[in-house]
Amino acid sequence: MEIPEHRKWMVNRMGPDQRRVTDEYMAGVFEFAQFACAQEKFKKEGKLRCLCKICKCKKHQLVGDVMGHLCMKGLMDGYYYWTNHGEKRPPIPPVVSNNYYKCSGVREDFNDFEQMVMDVAGPSLAAQAPFYNGCENYSELSATIQALSIKSDFNISETCFNQWMDFMGKALPNDNRMPENFYRAKKSVEKLGLGCIKIHCCPNGCMIYYFPDDKNLRSCKICGEDRYKSVIRNGKAREVPLKKMWYFPLIPRLQRLYSSMQTASQMRWHRENIRDPGYLSHPSDGEAWKHFDERYPEFSMDPRNVRLGLCADGFAPFDKTGRTYSCWPIILTPYNLPPWMCMRREFLFSTIIIPGPSDPKGKIDVYMQPLIDDLKLLWNSGLMTYDVSL
Repeated sequence: MEIPEHRKWMVNRMGPDQRRVTDEYMAGVFEFAQFACAQEKFKKEGKLRCLCKICKCKKHQLVGDVMGHLCMKGLMDGYYYWTNHGEKRPPIPPVVSNNYYKCSGVREDFNDFEQMVMDVAGPSLAAQAPFYNGCENYSELSATIQALSIKSDFNISETCFNQWMDFMGKALPNDNRMPENFYRAKKSVEKLGLGCIKIHCCPNGCMIYYFPDDKNLRSCKICGEDRYKSVIRNGKAREVPLKKMWYFPLIPRLQRLYSSMQTASQMRWHRENIRDPGYLSHPSDGEAWKHFDERYPEFSMDPRNVRLGLCADGFAPFDKTGRTYSCWPIILTPYNLPPWMCMRREFLFSTIIIPGPSDPKGKIDVYMQPLIDDLKLLWNSGLMTYDVSL
């Protein structure tokens, strides 16, 4: 990310002798302290998020401690706009042409999507860096996301994707930020936090190698089926799992909803929006929701506590001609959101993908154990989460 001219001091901490902090840097630290202390949030709380390299805006400290940290440890990388301390970020230029999305049928609100990403991930990402100097239509992040999206939509092989990236990198201006290959593209969006956990499974669906005591087992403790098979790759024998599932952790996705200005306030819609009592326009109007509120009044007191809907179904991922292989996704939907949002694709969280070829039937609970653990954690003890809208 390019450093704003008026913030050059942030990367000029030590003098030529590397023994003392520069006067320019000290003046910048005082400038930051004055700015942050003038904000309403500081006047209420009396503490600031420390933006040093160690704390990275995750810890709240007294002003003197923050200034001491900045002098001794330096500032966190990439935090050139103080958005966590009340500063407004410069407007982001349009990042993608809608023509592609109109042709391919993908949603047309990609600009809103990237703004959501920026709200959550913060300015430390390369999201605001132009794709190349003078480019007004794409940022580094939006170009990478679109490239990965096209690969997924049209089932492009990794080899083809790599050659395409190589060609585009050479065809564009020399200062372009086109990722070199598929690996680099995935690494560049890794900071968004949309991780995936691969968990080995018994081929018969008896168990998953998920709990600490089971992770080192080499065969199913219920049916005795082997966990691995041997394959030859590049002349070397390797062990690969016979079956594995994918779990996309739920908690970071729910926290992301409260980290974005686009969604945080909407998570209270079910309580704050006044509706005609004679109409059923949202799950919160139903008897089941009201009964739940009566049974758990402490939970229902805070409208930001999340209500989730869960569904599962199977689909053939390759074609529709009757092949036997089928995947089973477990999808969660946050019902706090208004009706026109909670059924949109970006809010249908594909949390678990259960591999085929046959449906899990009565053993579906085996594959849902990671999700159930997260739900128990959220229900029993909760998790402290920052609500950017309040």
